Amino acid sequence: MLGCLDEKITAVNPDSKLSLFGQEYNPETYAIAKADMLIKGGNAQNMKFGNTLNDDQFSGYEFDYIISNPPFGIDWKSEAKDVKKEHEKLGFSGRFGPGLPAISDSQMLFMLNGVKKLKEGSGRMAIIQNGSSLFTGDAGSGPSEIRRYIIENDMLEAIIQLPTDLFYNTSITTYIWLITKGKSSERIGKVHLIVGKIFQELKHL
Repeated sequence: MLGCLDEKITAVNPDSKLSLFGQEYNPETYAIAKADMLIKGGNAQNMKFGNTLNDDQFSGYEFDYIISNPPFGIDWKSEAKDVKKEHEKLGFSGRFGPGLPAISDSQMLFMLNGVKKLKEGSGRMAIIQNGSSLFTGDAGSGPSEIRRYIIENDMLEAIIQLPTDLFYNTSITTYIWLITKGKSSERIGKVHLIVGKIFQELKHL
């Protein structure tokens, strides 16, 4: 994903200068990402190995742009002790202040991790989620409070519904959440919803 983003931004603006950072828990994927950075002349030291949820390699960092494709429907039982400790001890000074999702699905924790690391006033994130982030949890529950925090702080710019069968070995419907800490004036107080068919048409414009 980082390599594709780098190529796309460079194609749009050849004068752009990017510093790429990434963290990956899967050893094979981490090795591929680090090798890709070496081949393309990037700083391979910026690729970190570890579990983002309980071994944050970029604590204190702020980024202009973040892209994230967290696992869908994967529990966070093995990270629960550390995640709950950060939530209770650090609150909004940490990553998980708004709330915690159901233990059976960790993807909203990755969303909160990204939100915390966005540069104030200008940072933007694109994160891929399945449908559960849209509707799981009763009012007052962890997932509901996470959505409340993002919407009431006017960080949700758009949700894009992707066509099915875009990802290997799964046909579930997925969504891109666009989150920003600094909406342009014409987008303040608004959330754009783009469905799969429209997205397909936009790709051909």
